[in-house]
Amino acid sequence: MTGNDHERAIDLIIRNGIDETTAADAAWLDSHLAQCSECAEYAEVFERTGQLLRSVAVTASPALVSTTQARVQARATQLREHHARVVLIAVSFCIGVLSSTASAWLWWRFGGWVAGRLSLSASLVAPGILFFWLVPAVVIAILMLAFPHPVFDMVPTLSPAREQKGEKR
Repeated sequence: MTGNDHERAIDLIIRNGIDETTAADAAWLDSHLAQCSECAEYAEVFERTGQLLRSVAVTASPALVSTTQARVQARATQLREHHARVVLIAVSFCIGVLSSTASAWLWWRFGGWVAGRLSLSASLVAPGILFFWLVPAVVIAILMLAFPHPVFDMVPTLSPAREQKGEKR
């Protein structure tokens, strides 16, 4: 027998009762256990260990239960806030697209009017409109990168709960 047969037998013994095994695998394992005393002993010890573990009652302490409940509640709150933020970002994006489109159209009309009044070519007006349309967003992005605000480091609704437990920002 090869080491590969033993590895396959051990894998099938471990998966027995957890994963579905094919009839061919079960038949092969039975014939292998009949021939290999080492794998048969491993299967017997594995089964006895499983029975022993199933016979012991495991109970959680009240401290563990309350800690787990608090963490689950905190995680649920965090997920609700994340969902609310995603919705807020989506709504903000839609409003931004609409206002940008409206302002671009207004700037385009204003630029056409200025170009007509000053007899400027459209090739000068279009880049100017694009520049003035993008400048506020670029300036705000640079300011946000230059001066990060610590408010976004913590989840706001969890901060009072953390401060009650003694954690500080």
